[in-house]
Amino acid sequence: MLSLDLTQPDFFRNPYPYYARMRKLGRPVWLPHQQDSLSEGVLLFSRYDDATEIFRQTSAISKNIRSVRPPGAGSAFDLHMLHRDGEDHLRLRRLVGDYFSPQAIQRLQPAMEEMADALLAALAHKAEFDFIAEFAERMPLLMTARLIGVPPEDMAHVRAWSLALGEGFDSLLATPEVLAKQKQALSEFMAYIGRLTRSGSRADESLLGFLIEASKREQLAPDELAAMVGFLLFAGHETTISLIGNGLWLLLSHPEQWHMLREAPALMAGAVEEILRFESPEQRTSFRLTKAPLEINGITVEAGKQIGVIIGSVNRDESIFRNPDVFDIRRTPNRHLAFGLGLHNCLGKTLARVEANVALTRVLDHFPGLRLRQGEPRWRRNSFFRGLEELAVER
Repeated sequence: MLSLDLTQPDFFRNPYPYYARMRKLGRPVWLPHQQDSLSEGVLLFSRYDDATEIFRQTSAISKNIRSVRPPGAGSAFDLHMLHRDGEDHLRLRRLVGDYFSPQAIQRLQPAMEEMADALLAALAHKAEFDFIAEFAERMPLLMTARLIGVPPEDMAHVRAWSLALGEGFDSLLATPEVLAKQKQALSEFMAYIGRLTRSGSRADESLLGFLIEASKREQLAPDELAAMVGFLLFAGHETTISLIGNGLWLLLSHPEQWHMLREAPALMAGAVEEILRFESPEQRTSFRLTKAPLEINGITVEAGKQIGVIIGSVNRDESIFRNPDVFDIRRTPNRHLAFGLGLHNCLGKTLARVEANVALTRVLDHFPGLRLRQGEPRWRRNSFFRGLEELAVER
């Protein structure tokens, strides 16, 4: 198996030259990890055609993370829909699907616009501010609270737990100390969810209320209820924060593209797609295990191997995208895989797209002359999720 040193600081700042080397190798790269898993590492595939082959597999690949948990490891959080197979996955996905349909998101859009306007109006007196802390984090956290039905003031705690969980998910960072912090955060997070779900009958139409009532009707088990609420709270904000933050940085660091949007706001939908491709908020896929020997474009993978796709690499694959390292909001076609493919494609893709479109459009409306205050962006030290720690801007 091939390996590359991905622990260098340069990798976290700019992983794309490393990804290009991986694609040229023509073989998956082995990444060892210290996770609570019977697997000692993961085989990472970096080419677009590899990704589509893996995403479309249904019989030879499992998403059941408990199949590799050592005895006594894991928690109820393992039981959400992303880490389930077959009928269990479909049952849980269908259960919440209506809340993420295009029609449901369209009904939410006025609330998104109102929220974005309020957050930006509060910044009108500031000549400079940190866009991540003051807007890109706040809007997805507040929208997640509204959609799921949790107190908005709780979301600061949810964000802190999510950051600890995300650090532990990253095999490059998962030292015993990091995993201990992740375990503590998960314990506190699940205890919080337990308090939410024990609150009794809900009279509102929130997703939380719906799931509580579904549990009472035995449409999902108590542990599945906790797992689904936890997963939706985490997934509802984590990558959208990065999508909005990465998006503004890309647009302001390419002023000709920002000017193009000022002249033709209808280009924003295409801009969001190019942001998703160019700086994919989720750089790698979650857990997958081969259930049987599997051939992926001429590479044979034995049964029982953990595999993953480097989304950030496949979205820069020069065999698919013309000038892949050029940010171009007019790019067409743009067949990026930021949301995956197949049965496990991202359920929240419409929500993320609309929320980013609204957020960046409103920023453009409120602050058309916005500029960067820093040269090099400060990226989070995480190879699983790609997002900015801060983004200093001025009006």
